[in-house]
Amino acid sequence: MNTAQSQRSERVFSSTGLRGLTSDNAKFFANPVSSESTYRVSFSGGHSPETGVHAVVDFRRFVSKALPVIGADGLSLSAHLVAQDAVFEQAWAIYAEAFTGFERRTRREQMRVMRDPAYRFSAVMHAGSVVGVLAWWELPGFCFVEHFAVSSAQRSGGFGRRAMALLQAHVACPVVVDVEPFGAEHQASRRVAFYNRLGFSYCGRAVTLPAYEGRSTAPSNLMAWPMALDPAGRERVLETIGSEIYGRSAAVAYPSAV
Repeated sequence: MNTAQSQRSERVFSSTGLRGLTSDNAKFFANPVSSESTYRVSFSGGHSPETGVHAVVDFRRFVSKALPVIGADGLSLSAHLVAQDAVFEQAWAIYAEAFTGFERRTRREQMRVMRDPAYRFSAVMHAGSVVGVLAWWELPGFCFVEHFAVSSAQRSGGFGRRAMALLQAHVACPVVVDVEPFGAEHQASRRVAFYNRLGFSYCGRAVTLPAYEGRSTAPSNLMAWPMALDPAGRERVLETIGSEIYGRSAAVAYPSAV
């Protein structure tokens, strides 16, 4: 996405239809499947017949997984990693260190999900070293960041901010991240503050996503960029996460703010 586009004044992902929307981004949440296809084709610089649009989207996803995302400051997001690769092992070690048992997949489940064309598991690279891990999904209408962590030995170097800013500049759609509810504990509050500084808006209403294989689950929250999620937009995001990632209803939504 052109970063200038993300600075528009709209603050809500509208889901009331295409009329009256003032942002291309908001249209994703009004009609996510057709809007994503149309937007991605036009974003790539060409136009495709309606019958070929989804093939174009699938091909773009395949190609995008095979290429690194390189920032001007030397930081990069690797191509989608391959199991048993040395870089994968380093990224996996950071992933396992950063997330508790119920927050992450088992290795067996991870091997399975890595075959999904919409999913990308990248190492955050700097000067030839793995400094973090970033796992995201290209879903209809938005990019969902499922896991993001910087190595504990590198957390004072600004790599987290730079990696997320690189992703924001790279994707052609809004970004949604899954975080622990604000105030749950000190680290959770720090994560929310981190994303706030990058322009993400906190949803303020807890959700529970389906548990990973062999894991329990707990309430979490969503943050969105470049605009806040209104209640209807939030439900659409949850439905999309459920159907595209888990193949079923995604979430239990809690009635009160946290």
